[in-house]
Amino acid sequence: MNFKIISILTILLFSMGTLSSVMSLEFENNTIYKDEFDILEITANDINGDGNYEILAYTAGKKFLCLDDKGNTNWTLESNNSFSTIKVMDIYDSPENEIILGTENRVISKKEIFNALIYFLDKDGNEIAIIPILGSVLDLDIGDVDSNGTYETLVGADDGNVYLFDEELNLLWNYKTRGYNFRTLIVDLNEDGINEIMTVSWDNTYMLDGLGKLTRSYETKHILRDLYLDRYNNIIHVSRWYREESQNWKGTVAYSLNRNLAQMWEFRTETESSASAFFDINEDGKDELIIAGTQGEIIILDSKGVFLKRFDLPDRIFKIEAMKEEDTNYLVAGCKDNTLYILNYSTGEIEYKLQTQGWVETFSIVDINKDGEQDILVGSNDNKIYLMLQKKVEVTPPEENTTVIDKPPETEQPKSETKNVPFEEAGIFGGTLLGAIYIALRKRR
Repeated sequence: MNFKIISILTILLFSMGTLSSVMSLEFENNTIYKDEFDILEITANDINGDGNYEILAYTAGKKFLCLDDKGNTNWTLESNNSFSTIKVMDIYDSPENEIILGTENRVISKKEIFNALIYFLDKDGNEIAIIPILGSVLDLDIGDVDSNGTYETLVGADDGNVYLFDEELNLLWNYKTRGYNFRTLIVDLNEDGINEIMTVSWDNTYMLDGLGKLTRSYETKHILRDLYLDRYNNIIHVSRWYREESQNWKGTVAYSLNRNLAQMWEFRTETESSASAFFDINEDGKDELIIAGTQGEIIILDSKGVFLKRFDLPDRIFKIEAMKEEDTNYLVAGCKDNTLYILNYSTGEIEYKLQTQGWVETFSIVDINKDGEQDILVGSNDNKIYLMLQKKVEVTPPEENTTVIDKPPETEQPKSETKNVPFEEAGIFGGTLLGAIYIALRKRR
């Protein structure tokens, strides 16, 4: 009977080791593109409707890239202005998407200021239109503002203006705010079938109607940056800094407003935030607010602003996102220490990290080869674009070798490190436990 118990425990322990290998993340890391300048922004989209992703990125060298899913150049666009935003959308109700690019203005001197530009491009990079505005483009959104069945383009700029352009890209109106318009959003906030316009400008939240008339506003003493909507259309704000009565700059404040712009809750941190995300990471049916800071901290709040968890990374976080694989949720963070980190949300352990030779300011999570596994495109300040293809691992009994399927061709490999629970650790633990059980049973005899 005692030996039967030991046999069962042995089977369970070996099974635990096998499951541990299933839950680990493995990637094939490839350098697919190298430029002369830092990669500042990257995303992926099927812009020509052929079923394959195109990789879209811009560099510090005022160049926009359109690459295929292997990193080969389809076309490029060079500008006299630095690029600041990317938006991809089907504006004209066709099988293809259009690309909208915002740029920064160029200040040569007090008397020489070159306008920022908004590029509207087709799938092949041909210019549909170019619109000049005075201020640098901070954010873009596209939607049907006037309920006429066509799309308008909303632009938030750092000249204190929000601009709205019609389908033919004629200026309909501009609204003057108090500062930088970091976020702009077209949304039917009260669900009456008519879209409203929201903008986060310096220390104010503005709500405008389709004619550019102010309907509501909410003033804070904080420098606002991010804007999210929960499933009830309550507004979630994240500041970069906040001020106390002493007027000294402090850390970050996150708070929620209802549809009428009345505050519901508030949460403050002691450090400056540098990135945020909104994702149902604990799978309770409600999105959680993820705040990342300049000291490497990651703070998780629930939908009511209640603190849930904190994680810490070694350096400033430039971008934070979340992803789910199988039954496990992960946090993905690009950092100033030249590393992309993947953390297990449940355990807090670093499951994987990609080491580059420059700051990791941008990445995009996308199943680029459409095999059902999430991949990651990484843009680094070492002038390279990395493609992290998630590897499919065939689970085999412990005595057999694990087989890697669909291994991509070998290319230049960045340094990488995994932090998983190896099978050997389960074996060591199991051996120790079985030994203890055996001794205990002998003593009882």
